[in-house]
Order: sequence, then structure tokens, then C-alpha cells
Amino acid sequence: MTAEYITQAIGRYLARTGAEAFTPAAALIDMDGTLYDSMRNHARAWHMMVTGQGMHCTEEEFFLVEGMTGGETINNIMLRERGRQATEQERRDLYAIKSANFNSLPRPEAMPGAARMLRIVADAGMKRVLVTGSGQSSLLNRLDTDFPGAFGEGMRITSADVTRCKPHPEPYLRGMALAGTAPASTIV
Repeated sequence: MTAEYITQAIGRYLARTGAEAFTPAAALIDMDGTLYDSMRNHARAWHMMVTGQGMHCTEEEFFLVEGMTGGETINNIMLRERGRQATEQERRDLYAIKSANFNSLPRPEAMPGAARMLRIVADAGMKRVLVTGSGQSSLLNRLDTDFPGAFGEGMRITSADVTRCKPHPEPYLRGMALAGTAPASTIV
């Protein structure tokens, strides 16, 4: 992917839609599966936590709820398996177990091409905003080391910043607010 590729893609979009112009000013960028090859570890860590609590699940089901906050994932499991919402204490305790499981697994690598994509977006003049449903501190803390300067001060939306997770629009709307852009000038 190059800045020229982005320009060509915009040209194809304009031709297809009849729009007069599209000048993206910001890119909202996910973390798991976009910057880090971490989804397999998340699925394993969730599976280990859930089955360790005597509940049933498959690793595959966690790929289907990627982007959901840990608290919402835990609530969904508790509703299904125990017929009730998790208490706030249960959400904290169970998420701590999930996080410990995640940290016990091999360290996720950066996705091939992620650093290049971030440079291309910056070279195209777009602001970069991290928009992730994750609260996994072990990955969030690596961002500045693995992708130096990719996300400016305060240009991150994580699970701690929202009350509703993806696919609800709240994380994206908050990301656009950080960037100071409208939907028509923002790519995801």
C-alpha cells in the first residue's frame, strides 16, 4: 500500500459514487488483528478463563465478538451460562484472569505491514486515532515502542473510554471527536 494506492482507491470511490470529492482527514485504526496478530491469543485466553470457571465455550466464538469490551463479553457469557449479568466485582476478577492468561501466552507479533500502513496514512496527511475495544494493557503499553509516534497524545479510544463497544458507533464517534473530523472525512 502506498499513498498513490490511497489516491487511486479514492478515485475509484468517486467514480463509483458520483461524489465530487473525498479527502480523508483521519484514519480510525483498530489494534487487535490490525496492528497486532493477537486475536488467537485473546480467544485462547478467554477460553481458558471461561472453562476454568466451569462454563462452556469454544475459542472460535471469541472471534465473533472481537471489538467488544471485556465487561460486555463477560456479561454475555454469564447470561448464557448462568442466566444473569456479572457483578462489577466478577467482571473485574474474571477479566484479571483473562488478562493473566493472555500474558502467559507467546507475545503477539506486530502484523506484517502495520508500521508501513501507519506511515502511509501519516504521509497522506491523515490524523491517526487508535480505536480499540481492548483494555489489554500488555498490548496498549507496547504501542509507543512498536509504532513510535503513530498515535499522538490523547489519540486513543480504548475500552476504558466507552460505555458501548463496537459495532455500536460510540467508539468511532469518540475517535472522530478526538481527530476533529466528520464521518465524511474519516476512514476506518
